[in-house]
Amino acid sequence: MKKKLESELVSIAHRILKLKGREDVLRMHEEARLLYEKLSVLKFAHENFDDDIPTIGNNSSFFDMLDTAFNNKISDNIEVEDKIYINLDDVVDDDISEPVMNKIKDMVEFMPEETKQQEEVDKIIESVVPKEETHKGELEDLTADFRDLPVFEPISKVQQQNGQEKKTLNDRIKSGGMSIGLNDKIAFIKHLFEGNATDYDRVISQLNTIQSFEDADRFIETIVKPDYNNWDGKEEFEERFKAIVEAKFS
Repeated sequence: MKKKLESELVSIAHRILKLKGREDVLRMHEEARLLYEKLSVLKFAHENFDDDIPTIGNNSSFFDMLDTAFNNKISDNIEVEDKIYINLDDVVDDDISEPVMNKIKDMVEFMPEETKQQEEVDKIIESVVPKEETHKGELEDLTADFRDLPVFEPISKVQQQNGQEKKTLNDRIKSGGMSIGLNDKIAFIKHLFEGNATDYDRVISQLNTIQSFEDADRFIETIVKPDYNNWDGKEEFEERFKAIVEAKFS
């Protein structure tokens, strides 16, 4: 078991030394994780199974074992799926052992705890991945569910003293001082103002400042209608709109 761990650690160290540049950062991160896992297994084995696992020297640290391992002969290297497995049986000098040892020691010394490491990864992801932005849809998309609203049944709440009929719930929805039902409002915006709710609100606001129906009608004919093709073919909606405006002054 120990021989296998040592071989894997040496292989990881060699792979780390080959990584250079920004494009290898993710690969280096993965190799560092593997290195940390192998070191943890070897540390656990030494702390709990000293009698069953042979050691390299007495009371030697892992880095002492690696020193001995790296000073052994590196031969019969076999590369399978970009992983190198090394034979450590024969002993020869190798110039690469010194930088490999230093790199492993530095990585182990500064290796963060698992929780802290995950938090740093999450922060990086949050800074790179843009937040999803919400866009306001077109008026027809927003009002799609209101196209076929049923007519509400009359509610008996207050009987007008002048004998007027009871108002429906739609009639009680006020818009800028005029009594405009929700269905009417949606129809006016769609057919008379080409789906532009802002223009509709601006016209209603202006009509609420006019003191007579004659002035209001003149405003509609000379200012509003020319901007919307004189409401050609929209006579039914125009008549309904003017009737509501006229009711405001009655």
